[in-house]
Amino acid sequence: MKSNFYQTTKIFLFYLKRNRLKMLLWLVILVGLTLMIPPAFESMYPDPAKMTPIIEMSENPAMEAMLGPGDFRQANVGVLFTHEMILFTGIMLAIMNITILAKDTRGDEEDGRTEILNALPIGRQATVLSHLAMCMLLNICFALLTTLGLVSLGIESIDFSGAVIFSVTLGMFGIMIATFTILIAQIVATSTEVVGAGISFLLVMYLLRAFGDVSNEKLSLISPMGWLSRSYAFSENNWWPFWWMLILSIIVVCLSFKLNAMRDMNETLLPKSVHRRHAKWYMKSPLGLQIRLQKSAFIYFSIGLFVLGLSYGSIFGDINDFFENNPLLKSMIPNASGNYAEHFLPQLMLIMAMVSTIPVLMTLFKVKKEQDKGYTVFVLSKPLSRGKYLLSFWLLALVNAVVMLFLSGLGLYVGQYYAMKEPFQFDTIITSAIVHVPAILVFIGIGTLIVGWGMRLVLAVYAFLAYTFLVNYLGVLLNIKAWMKDITPFKHIPQLPIEDFHIQPSIVMFIIFVVLSIIGFIGFGKKDL
Repeated sequence: MKSNFYQTTKIFLFYLKRNRLKMLLWLVILVGLTLMIPPAFESMYPDPAKMTPIIEMSENPAMEAMLGPGDFRQANVGVLFTHEMILFTGIMLAIMNITILAKDTRGDEEDGRTEILNALPIGRQATVLSHLAMCMLLNICFALLTTLGLVSLGIESIDFSGAVIFSVTLGMFGIMIATFTILIAQIVATSTEVVGAGISFLLVMYLLRAFGDVSNEKLSLISPMGWLSRSYAFSENNWWPFWWMLILSIIVVCLSFKLNAMRDMNETLLPKSVHRRHAKWYMKSPLGLQIRLQKSAFIYFSIGLFVLGLSYGSIFGDINDFFENNPLLKSMIPNASGNYAEHFLPQLMLIMAMVSTIPVLMTLFKVKKEQDKGYTVFVLSKPLSRGKYLLSFWLLALVNAVVMLFLSGLGLYVGQYYAMKEPFQFDTIITSAIVHVPAILVFIGIGTLIVGWGMRLVLAVYAFLAYTFLVNYLGVLLNIKAWMKDITPFKHIPQLPIEDFHIQPSIVMFIIFVVLSIIGFIGFGKKDL
């Protein structure tokens, strides 16, 4: 048994050193975002009496489907903060663990790094245990920093015991997702499939919890997200979700070790499909090849964004009641004049447009992965120009921008159609979604510029997107200054249907997109690959 884990410590330190900057960035973003919310709630709800409207809203079935149940017998900032943030933070922690482990497990196997490590005198299970230990450390650091941060805020209702329950349960949820990701990595073949399957598993957990919270609590308790939402920090302070997730994590880890011992390097436990002896006609071009390689990720994100729109659309049935006498939500949509559904629509579309930008950038930046693995050199050894090669990724990103926005809008239309007595027209919702295309094009232009001249700055584009999400989504709560929003593309999109459409901002953004793309193509044509 000891030989199976030989040199685990050294491999753990290797992965820790390689991922230190990525881990630090995730910690700063997640802990910082979490600690910003309680002071904002405290300023808006200085006494429990003013929390009554938002508590009544939170007890509505549609909101329970989105945020989970809450224990509002003690109305205070801590209870409200937990109800609003615990599932959102858990989802972000899950994405963090999935993306890091996908690269370190199947990603390293694809690149041949794991084979090099296994050529050294190390144990069979050393790499798996080192991955687990690294993510355990990352989630424990999140729990520790969040606990200390919440206590240091000095808010009366946020006590130490509640802060521990909130942070430790979230940390355990992150560790549990890490164990499932390691298990998935033993079953599927590529890092892209690990991410896709991991996100799909997360989505299934969320939907099980959502349907269960509305219709049948037993169904919700099947999902670990249902456990997470029932920790009830700062009120009941339940420990049982932590212990259930711990037990499940131990079981999954043992199964992962067993499966890892059964399979060979670069092999998958899923039955392999019979491949064609000859490629289809469309695969004989760079664009066709990328369509084939990125098809799975495209399908996963398409389903995810449609479901996201569907879940948002389901809350429109009682949206006017939600906003009545609620200063927090009213501050998000000033001058609504009672028609809250119409004014809330562009806010939701803004969120879904920013989320839709993620698969667009991933599609474009796939060229970096191809270049790092050396595949680009093989493709360009054919009589093929660099511009045409980069064009295949660029065109797919454009298609993603339109398709993801359309599907998110379509999902929202379907959800609100069955939830509202007087639903929006189809063209109203789709137009309010597609109008965000120019803003996403600006991100494509920035990404193309980075691909052409500074491939190492890829993370800077994602950081700018995170900044865009922060200032536009939480701008009112955090009292963000206007100029901080003005430097983001999405701020200049007209808020249809409550505003008139002005084409000038879209033209300017399109010109920026074209100029940045041209400069990026020129740089890619000159750079040393």
